[in-house]
Amino acid sequence: MIRQCIYNKILSKQMRTSFFSITKLTVILLFFLTTAISSEAQEYATDRLFIKEHSKTKCRSLVEEKIKSLKINRVMTLEQEDFLNQNIWSKLRLKLPLSPGEKAHLRKLKQKGVYSNKLSAKNIWARNAAKFKELRLKCK
Repeated sequence: MIRQCIYNKILSKQMRTSFFSITKLTVILLFFLTTAISSEAQEYATDRLFIKEHSKTKCRSLVEEKIKSLKINRVMTLEQEDFLNQNIWSKLRLKLPLSPGEKAHLRKLKQKGVYSNKLSAKNIWARNAAKFKELRLKCK
């Protein structure tokens, strides 16, 4: 009888420890599952709107930088080329010395003639405005 009583105590103690270890394991597992699920559930609709606006703003800033770099590039207009030609001809008539750039331009004029395919300043501005508008519309 004493042996049986001791055996029952040992058996119940083993069952309790195994039961507690299984419950601890399930509690830890449930904790990890709930934290993983709750982190996914924290996304709000405003988050998506913020991300969308952030990407638009980033696109706009990149486009404005590109436009700024395009504005820096200078293209000789028709009016500027006419003024340069008049300046060269007047220096030749007055027998004044020409700069190396003016000499090169004079050689080019003598070879190809006075024909120019340059655009006027107004046309360049209109072309650039259309190009800039097209770039800005890509971000909407």
